[in-house]
Amino acid sequence: MSIVRNVMYSVISIVLLGWALSSMYDAQLDFAEIVKTNQEPPWSVELNMLPFFIALVVGIAFTAITFPKLKKKRKSWKNVFMLPVEFEEEDEREKELTGKACRASYISMWFTFPIITALFLLYPFISDSVPYYPIILLLLYPLIQIVTYFISWKRNY
Repeated sequence: MSIVRNVMYSVISIVLLGWALSSMYDAQLDFAEIVKTNQEPPWSVELNMLPFFIALVVGIAFTAITFPKLKKKRKSWKNVFMLPVEFEEEDEREKELTGKACRASYISMWFTFPIITALFLLYPFISDSVPYYPIILLLLYPLIQIVTYFISWKRNY
C-alpha cells in the first residue's frame, strides 16, 4: 500500500474521532446541566449518533481493506494490531526512510507539544464560542506528527 493512502486513513480516522468526541461532549454538557440543577426524573440527554455511525462504517471499511493485506505481510495478528500501517517496509531502503520519518516526527513533538500546551491558555477566553477547543488541540497533536512523518518520508523518497 502507498504511504499516501495510509496517511489519509490515519487523518480521516482522527477527524472522525474528533467529530464523535464533539458529539459526546454535547451530550456530557446536557448531562452536567441535569446534575447541577438536580432535576427530577424524567429527564433526557440527546446524543447525535451520526458521527459514531459514520466512524464505525469508515473504520470497518478501512479494516476490511487494510488488515487482510497486513496479515499476509506481517504473519501475526499481534504485529497487525500493534504496528501502524505506515510501517510496511519491504527492504532496507524503506526501513531507512521510515527511520528518518520517525525521527522527524519525534523532533516535531518537541516543538508541537509546548505550542499546543500554551494554546490551552486561550480556552477560558473562547470556551463559549468554541467549546470543543480542547478536543481540537488534543487531536491536532497526532495530526501534526502524521503530517510530519509523511512529509519527511516523501522528501527522503
